Amino acid sequence: MEINDVISYSLIIGVVLSILLIVSGVVLLFVHDGAQGLPLKEIASTNSLVNSSTITPYQVVAGVPKLDGLSFIYLGLMVLIATPVVRVALLIGDFIKNKDLLYVILSVVVFINIMIAIFVVPAIILRH
Repeated sequence: MEINDVISYSLIIGVVLSILLIVSGVVLLFVHDGAQGLPLKEIASTNSLVNSSTITPYQVVAGVPKLDGLSFIYLGLMVLIATPVVRVALLIGDFIKNKDLLYVILSVVVFINIMIAIFVVPAIILRH
């Protein structure tokens, strides 16, 4: 199988899995009339206390077995964010295999930029 096929399938799988998780989360919000101890009315409010910056990945994973709707939604968003990261990682591997040093370097720079945007920038913003 060609690397382009692998990348295409990884993107398709990531997006479809993300959609399934988010839709499942929305359904669970309605079935359980809320999530994380909050009623659905409060979650949907414009003044909602729900804040994705206060939820850790550990809390998301811990909420999935409890069928917590917000945890499913957050997990779907995490999968969606991870999808292009996986694409860049696959490209780095392919460029290494083909010994294309320029594109390895460029792809690693892109990968580092994505990691900084995902992990470092939010930590800096939360401190202020």
